[in-house]
Amino acid sequence: MLPASDLTEILANLAALNLQPSTATAVLGALAPLLRTTETPPPPALEPPHKSSRRPRVRRASKRARDAPRRRYHRVAPSEARDRAIAAIKANPNANPTQIVKLAKVSRSTAANAARELASEARKAARRAARETSAPVTPRVPRERAQRFLREQLARGAKPASAVEDAAEKAHVGLTALEQARGDLGVVVSRANTGGVQAVQWSLPG
Repeated sequence: MLPASDLTEILANLAALNLQPSTATAVLGALAPLLRTTETPPPPALEPPHKSSRRPRVRRASKRARDAPRRRYHRVAPSEARDRAIAAIKANPNANPTQIVKLAKVSRSTAANAARELASEARKAARRAARETSAPVTPRVPRERAQRFLREQLARGAKPASAVEDAAEKAHVGLTALEQARGDLGVVVSRANTGGVQAVQWSLPG
């Protein structure tokens, strides 16, 4: 490909020679390869789309949602099952925990919670009666027996609550009397790791 200035000069000289049309055509045909314009450059390769380096925005909880206290789930036995357990304990005050579970057809925890509720009501009633009469309330014989049983069981230190309840069942100490005696003696309830599992244990105060 000749420079544009050279091509312009050649064409001017041909015009000045006053050649015959056929001769000028032949000359131009010979010069045709040199007169071609530059080929159109190929289109540039498509570049891959530019990836944004900006990280996706993470939605954060509002300050009010972060400061709000978390709700704790408290499992409560159905009222029907609790009522059955309470009725069974009232009808059989000297029954052990296993017998109450079988009679009321409830879980052991439901029976224990029902016994604690009855024991709490009994303590409130006793305190109310004591205030009204201004006379000490004498505990019943099963309650006294349960107190002696608890003192013997916890004399050497803390014990798992399940072990104490099993021993009470073998000693024919009623669940209600056991709970009442626990409240009378002020038994301390705590948790201890036993084999990697936190178990509830009882101990005498002091």
